[in-house]
Amino acid sequence: MGKAFSLEEREELQEKLRRTGLKLLAEDGIKNISIRQLTSLVGISQGGFYTFYKDKDDFVEDLFLLRIREKTELMYSKRKKTLDDPRGFVIDLFYKEGMHLKENKAFVNSESDTVNFFLKSGRNTSRDLYKDFALKMFKYWEDNGYKIEYDLDALLNVGTTAGIIFSNAELIDEKHFSEIYRTFCEAEIDRFFKCKKGVIFGINNE
Repeated sequence: MGKAFSLEEREELQEKLRRTGLKLLAEDGIKNISIRQLTSLVGISQGGFYTFYKDKDDFVEDLFLLRIREKTELMYSKRKKTLDDPRGFVIDLFYKEGMHLKENKAFVNSESDTVNFFLKSGRNTSRDLYKDFALKMFKYWEDNGYKIEYDLDALLNVGTTAGIIFSNAELIDEKHFSEIYRTFCEAEIDRFFKCKKGVIFGINNE
């Protein structure tokens, strides 16, 4: 049984576990994350790990959800910058996230460990986080004079498809990947997301 930690110790140690885990995930990918290595780096026993998480899958899911929350909260805090071009923001979000993850060992591997992890787990929490973020952004744009039309489920599925693409990026010629992926993002976003200046409170904002 793991050591009983105080509330303050729990918060501090869980944060250390998460930050160390994110570093290991980026460097080695899901398959090679070792609880023994993780706890050694954090300075607790392996039993201590299980006072926070039931198993490695539970820990990995927490890492992904943490990154999603941090990224979406940061983007929302800078939402004013998106008002000039909401469409461009959405396209860049899909494109830049994909290109970033293409370079991340958590995704780039022949067995697509990350994609398989989410398919096998059957958990929808990450999808819900992205959905909540999208709805907040859409409302913000509407409140600032835009007319928005969208199919949110389709957009989320575009994100899933993008994940499959960049998890297998090694199958595409490196010199063409960026252009192909950018074209994919633009075409799919334009299919399921329409945004233009409209009329709000009786005032023409075009």
